[in-house]
Amino acid sequence: MKELRLILLAIGLLFIGSCDEIEDPFIEYQGDCGDASLPVPIKQILIEEFTGHQCGNCPEGAEMIETLKELYCDHIIPVAIHAGYFAEVYTIGEKYIYEYRTEDGNAIDTYFEASSSGVPNGMVNRKEIDGDRTQAPANWATVVAEMLMEEPVMDIVIDNRIENESRKLEIDIDVVFINAMNEDIMLSVYFIEDSIVSWQKDYSKPSGEQNIELYAHNHVLRDAVNGVWGEQIASGQVNASDIKSKSYNYIINQDWEIKNSSIVAFVYKSSTKEVLQASQLFLE
Repeated sequence: MKELRLILLAIGLLFIGSCDEIEDPFIEYQGDCGDASLPVPIKQILIEEFTGHQCGNCPEGAEMIETLKELYCDHIIPVAIHAGYFAEVYTIGEKYIYEYRTEDGNAIDTYFEASSSGVPNGMVNRKEIDGDRTQAPANWATVVAEMLMEEPVMDIVIDNRIENESRKLEIDIDVVFINAMNEDIMLSVYFIEDSIVSWQKDYSKPSGEQNIELYAHNHVLRDAVNGVWGEQIASGQVNASDIKSKSYNYIINQDWEIKNSSIVAFVYKSSTKEVLQASQLFLE
């Protein structure tokens, strides 16, 4: 499937390069769901949601993510980063004892000063808006709508193979450049897990019912496969139709449910940390 998509994409790029006039051939968004399974690339937007299981307002962020996913489908790539004070493990009793924090998530949170500015909040493609990268959930829809009017500058194709007994995961990633550019470009790869059921505080519930025992935590960052900041895939000039490929061997933690997991890959500018494109592949 990955090879077919790359072939179709290459044919499309060859056709575009042979035309005298191009009229936005890669703008897929027209107010409906994005379908990343098609050979024509779509703009995919990374939303890094900063949250914590003891944050009573944080379910609002999770609900906004679900709303955006329902509206825009594959255009939205969510990652929930549990970090900061409200993500701490509670040591008394049996509530809030699950550890969602990771070293990578903590490093991201510290660098962008996300949880220190109050949760829930999130970064949309890590883009700085009015001097701030973190935005309240109420602002995400506006930022996303503006970004969806932009053309995708690259396509990210992910493939994988899993050995169930050893839990060995092989990941192949091809970054296909649609536009030429002259930048230092980084690739980050995350391991994500959905449907982790444990406690969550929720202030939208009546008093006395705000500790939710069977709350499903989704899009949880489990690990940065290639390090917290990823690795460089391009330095300087890159031509349209160039392909940069990376492969990774990864052992999946025994405590993580493979069927509820996915790989998220995204490409960003080294100079500004702004994300240019993202992609997600659900594991089977």
